[in-house]
Amino acid sequence: MAAAQFVHVPGYSALILRENFPDLNQPDALIPRSKEWWMGTDAKWNERDRRWTFPSGATITFGYLDSDDAVFQYQGAAFQCIYIDELTQHSERRYRYLFSRLRKPESGPLAAVPLRMRGGTNPGGRGHGWVRARFVDPHTREPGAAFVPARLVDNPSLNAVEYEKSLQHVDPLTRAQLLDGDWNAVEGGRFRREWFDHRYVCRGDYLILKRPGEAGDGLIVRIWECLRFATCDPAASSKRDADYTVVSVWLVTPRNDLVWLDCERFQAEIPDIVPRIEAVYDRWKLAFMGIEAVGANAGVLQLASRTRMATRRLNPLGEDKLIRATTALNYAAEGRIWMPARGARPGFPLDDVEGEILRYTGDQKKDATDDIVDTVAYAAKILSDGGAIAASGAASLPRVFGGRM
Repeated sequence: MAAAQFVHVPGYSALILRENFPDLNQPDALIPRSKEWWMGTDAKWNERDRRWTFPSGATITFGYLDSDDAVFQYQGAAFQCIYIDELTQHSERRYRYLFSRLRKPESGPLAAVPLRMRGGTNPGGRGHGWVRARFVDPHTREPGAAFVPARLVDNPSLNAVEYEKSLQHVDPLTRAQLLDGDWNAVEGGRFRREWFDHRYVCRGDYLILKRPGEAGDGLIVRIWECLRFATCDPAASSKRDADYTVVSVWLVTPRNDLVWLDCERFQAEIPDIVPRIEAVYDRWKLAFMGIEAVGANAGVLQLASRTRMATRRLNPLGEDKLIRATTALNYAAEGRIWMPARGARPGFPLDDVEGEILRYTGDQKKDATDDIVDTVAYAAKILSDGGAIAASGAASLPRVFGGRM
């Protein structure tokens, strides 16, 4: 539609690009769509050149960029607008070169046409990093660059229910990219996907922990016979764009693995946080609630300590986030952190958990959120500093975290 905006102007020329021609010809792709609109009108289609010519003489051409050198096929050409579909399939070098093809005369009707470079894309792909940096990230966005986000709800012509069902078969990162247009849903490389290939399932009060290829029935534990505790990273705000308070519930197995029983994410002010975490404490009959107490969030610990909850102060001790997460990274690499299998724990926000874990870089400038990772980091540190605390209760819980029992 945007390419056709000025086809009434003589000499106007637009270029629409994909990585290859087959992508342009897929069902419901750009060339079939253009034929739906313009076949039977006064516009003429040239199959060989893949070009529409309008009565004014204006043209819309479909092209491809399958390599960096492919840009030179347009050397010497002049367009008033260039549109690149699925921009993250392309390198920044290709994108920047095409600006040299945007030209118009100083006088005449064509001089009044604005020069436009546009891209449309899903997150992901090999160009994800530079596209995000140029358009999305407010800290690195190119001056004057415009970013218009789009999500499933912005596409009313699509059958949203069926599309969401289809996306249940893809991984959480891809699902977040396609469903929500989430530009932060990209693997950061610290936690590896294969470290979480083992998942637990539930049978009433019992958990079955069996690794892929493991002989026998695996480890079977009864929830109420193992130590359970929680780690909380508070965020004292109810604003929609604020960080989330995250409460993760952990069970320690007889072999000192961490089992992620529950994870709650919500936005609330300090007085409203405490009743929420107290409800988690009661539901799981926890040994203690560990709460990060830094800055304003110290008020959460203060209020929580006045309740019947046994609380523990969690203090980052001046460590940066990546150093703090090192123990959790090691535990994950050793297969000692267990997430639920899909559907095993109704209400567990598995997509949110996997998404944040797998895109975690440890760089605060790159990580949009890391609250979930923080709760994992604290849990691993508690287990590491506390030694073997699995079946015997809370007798040997780490003193370094302070608080009361």
